[in-house]
Amino acid sequence: MITEHMTTVANLETRYLAGGPQDAPPVIFLHDGAWGGSADVTWGHVLPLAAEKFRVIAPDFLGYGGSAKSIRLDVSPFSFRIRHVFGLLDELGVDRPVHLVGNSFGGSVALRALTENDFSSRIASATTINGTGGPWRAPAMAKLRDFDGTVAGIEALVDLLCDASSERDEQVQARYRWATAPGHFGCMSAPHLQAPEAMRRDRPTDPYPAPLAQVDVPVFLIEGTEDVLLERGWGKHLEAELKNSRTETLPYRHCPNITHPEETWAMIDAFLAGQTGEAH
Repeated sequence: MITEHMTTVANLETRYLAGGPQDAPPVIFLHDGAWGGSADVTWGHVLPLAAEKFRVIAPDFLGYGGSAKSIRLDVSPFSFRIRHVFGLLDELGVDRPVHLVGNSFGGSVALRALTENDFSSRIASATTINGTGGPWRAPAMAKLRDFDGTVAGIEALVDLLCDASSERDEQVQARYRWATAPGHFGCMSAPHLQAPEAMRRDRPTDPYPAPLAQVDVPVFLIEGTEDVLLERGWGKHLEAELKNSRTETLPYRHCPNITHPEETWAMIDAFLAGQTGEAH
């Protein structure tokens, strides 16, 4: 059974979903970063499957869902969210290494966490579904940036993210609910505001993905062959950087975890079985 919870992490309201045996290996699910993303929107149909044998925790990132509409503009969009996720794990008393599973931006957060010295030792494995850590975006990715506040706007976004599904309307409604929550629009828009010319500074060079060469934990890369938002073959690019990784493909768009949860979870479950010893 999956239940919804609220807690406070570093004085910031944090919503998360949880379930499964408390003594089972912990698997942390990280949601996508599109408008209206949240734990339930991205992982609602996967979490009950995973909770049959794993302890599952799925937080809403800061700025999203039911978590505080608070962001950092002086650091990368990954770093403060990584700190927030592990702060939640501290709050919940999770002191053993965790398995990170992320879709899209959530997958990118998982990969970036592997390069954070403060947290890398707390990660047992990482799985990313169509999340690259930043590079290899296709031009269509730019279409995700704008949202006009309408249901039609969310419908267009869902059609970019997802394959056709009988549950499309459910996904649209759930995502629209969070996309129109107070504060979400500001959190999504603020990082893209242009500073006055006199205040503009060159951003520090981002060394990613080179730091992944130092990572030795197992990494599972799931690439959607019909994904229009990423360049084809991004998984092989990351395999070249990651010494302990492998890529598998699914014949779907950006979020197969939403439209094909059983098939997607079966693939992740098989990978985790090799890391945890839990029966597949």
